[in-house]
Amino acid sequence: MTETPLFSPRLLGIWIALGTITFGLSLWFMVHQESDATIGPSTYSSSAIGHAGIAATLEALKIPVIRSKSESLHRVSNKGVLVLAEPEIEIPSDGKVEALLRAKTILLVLPKWAGLADRDHPGWIARAELVPPAPAEWVLNHVVGHGDVLPPEPAPTWTRNDLGPTPQFAGNVQLVKSDELKPIVASADGILLGEFTEAGRKIWVLSDPDVIANHGLARGNAEFAVALFKRLRAGGPVVFDETIHGFEPVPRNPFDLLVHKRFMAASFEALAALLLLLWATLGRFGVPETAPPPLDAGKRSLIRNVAELMEYAGYQPVLVRRYVESTIRNAALQLHAPRGLDAAGNLDWLQRLAIARSSTIDAAALSRQAAIMAASRRKDLAALFAVARAIRTWKQELMDGPSVGAQDRGGNSRRGAEGGGRPG
Repeated sequence: MTETPLFSPRLLGIWIALGTITFGLSLWFMVHQESDATIGPSTYSSSAIGHAGIAATLEALKIPVIRSKSESLHRVSNKGVLVLAEPEIEIPSDGKVEALLRAKTILLVLPKWAGLADRDHPGWIARAELVPPAPAEWVLNHVVGHGDVLPPEPAPTWTRNDLGPTPQFAGNVQLVKSDELKPIVASADGILLGEFTEAGRKIWVLSDPDVIANHGLARGNAEFAVALFKRLRAGGPVVFDETIHGFEPVPRNPFDLLVHKRFMAASFEALAALLLLLWATLGRFGVPETAPPPLDAGKRSLIRNVAELMEYAGYQPVLVRRYVESTIRNAALQLHAPRGLDAAGNLDWLQRLAIARSSTIDAAALSRQAAIMAASRRKDLAALFAVARAIRTWKQELMDGPSVGAQDRGGNSRRGAEGGGRPG
């Protein structure tokens, strides 16, 4: 028998074509996704807490700006500055920040805000929330060795400002205290911008990112931010490292994504699915095994199947009751019971005839017992078989005399000895 395929060749081809197109579009979108949709503190973010504004401002002033997604350390010359804006240092550290700290000149910006994305305006934030001082303090201690990050307070009076322009704060300002930092912009309460030098490296620590964030530039901090970068750099580029924000370079070949660490699991799953598809579509080896017929032919198998169905449904008591009723009707028909009698009348007439013919079995009691078992659906097979055998013996005794019934129950036949036969 020829097997019908699950899918027609045309439909299977359409599904394969759609899968291939979907896979290609997925690769295209992964490669050409817009990075400026982020809302975090990166130069690709146009949100209030992003740094796209300061990068654009420096570029407008002809200052070289590099948004680095890889090898930031090699992009910074001895005259440039590496910007680590609000990094997240993992515990335990993965060594990424330690490698970047080998740059000669660094601007380290401590974290302050966390933004919640605005669903109606991609790239915006619905609101900004202050992060606890602990993450900023962890970054500070990791870089300079020791220091305290103070909770944001109203803007103080600046007692020292080596840059010139005054920073502007519409809200509270986050300051630090550290004996390792040389104050550049500070107040009596703490340091806003401090310098840390070690082994020929110069690290400037900006405690509050508001002065270079997009919302801070709009409040009059553009002059202060530009002065900061001009003072810090020595003619080289300003390199904003974006690897600390999760950005990675886009592969030149889209198929390089297949072996990327982020997509390795999906690649293995796709490969496994392809192998299973090829395995399912390959031809068989040898002649296919003939499947057995679902049902055996013949009366014996039909009877066995019906019996199994009846047993599964629990119909044995009902069948025995019907067998008893059918036997009684058949006996009344064969013995020519008077016409017009109902079932009870037939049974009463047969009972009187059975007594006259010396029958030892009470058919009325068997009928009542069968009805009770059928009503209760009690699956007592021994009792059911006993009733069926008894009603069969009753009919035989009624038709041929008690000697035949006794022989059917396993006794010795007395028909020849007593000259039995059908009584007159």
